[in-house]
Amino acid sequence: MAKLSKIYHTFNLFGKRIFLFFLLLVGVNNFSFSQSAEKQIRTIVIDAGHGGKDPGTMGTKRYKIYEKDIALEVSLILGRYIEKKFPEIKVVYTRKKDVFLELWERTELANKNDADLFISIHCDGFKNSDVSGASVFVMGMSKLKANMDVAMRENSVMYLEDNFKEKYDGFDPKSAESYIVFSLMQNTYLEQSISFAQQLDIQFVERVYRKSRGVKQAPFYVISRVNMPSVLIELGFLTNPDEEDFLHSENGQIYMASAIFRAFKEYKETVDGLLVIDKDDSNEDFKEIEILENKDLKEELNIVFKIQLGTYLKSMKNSSVFDGMNVEEDLTNGTYRYFLSLGNDKKEADKLKLKHRSGKFAGAFIVAFYNEKQISVKEALDLLNK
Repeated sequence: MAKLSKIYHTFNLFGKRIFLFFLLLVGVNNFSFSQSAEKQIRTIVIDAGHGGKDPGTMGTKRYKIYEKDIALEVSLILGRYIEKKFPEIKVVYTRKKDVFLELWERTELANKNDADLFISIHCDGFKNSDVSGASVFVMGMSKLKANMDVAMRENSVMYLEDNFKEKYDGFDPKSAESYIVFSLMQNTYLEQSISFAQQLDIQFVERVYRKSRGVKQAPFYVISRVNMPSVLIELGFLTNPDEEDFLHSENGQIYMASAIFRAFKEYKETVDGLLVIDKDDSNEDFKEIEILENKDLKEELNIVFKIQLGTYLKSMKNSSVFDGMNVEEDLTNGTYRYFLSLGNDKKEADKLKLKHRSGKFAGAFIVAFYNEKQISVKEALDLLNK
């Protein structure tokens, strides 16, 4: 642990400065989405973690199927939902059966298909069986020590590959020193990745009522080498008997896939700048858990539309970028979001969104709140039109 602390200290004093200099050199704009606001999502890659000779987390071993099997089933269900609802989107699977893939094969597949989003699906494990909850990771070095164990565990699949050190330029997934290289990596898509990760976190908590461990950063190899927004999802802990039972059940897998699908719809709406109209929300195929019960619909409506200007990993409240603007700051799961509040007029919200997109906030988008709780824009419109 002392060795890891030393590496972490070295990263803070040396690696971060080089990384920031590199970002300035290539002209990365930290205040807006790097992806064009006009670019729509056309291709996504769904990566079922592990497979073949790599079982992943084996959980309590009460079951004969393990992480690789659950990750694959949830991936296939998610893919079917997207293909059915958005036939114009190309869905690429890293695997559709129980086969072993090397990490570089997964990332190369995503890059060759010029994908717009990469979703890697896994299950967690820990020596303490009481630990539970879903997590969503984006590529990064924030809180390196806290998230190093899970990154090392997922990256250790490299040991099953022949000549892995040659393939990965000497990278050793169990060596803390190897992770210093991640501090020099450019993550152009961090803001978009965080935006999607936050939607996933909301859906896990509010749709499936699962415990959330939040949105985190960690140096996972598989999401560090793709040239697109990317997340790695830990559906829950197979070492926790209750959570293992849930994730092995048909309903549990359907609920988790449905939550990821709904987060994708929200993210697609954000990127495309278009409202996704879904007339089949109540379709039995999705079996989702409704978050707005009938009794809630009878309460006095308190719908507020807001423009989310940006998402950052540190407070920007006093930054000159917001000069002359009455912005609201929200800190959730270690990330800072900044909003402009507008009331319940969606048309005015659309106008203001376009105004800021043509200015210095190219990634501005509309979010909705009901009784101070964030919901989807579609749900807000449904409530207003009821």
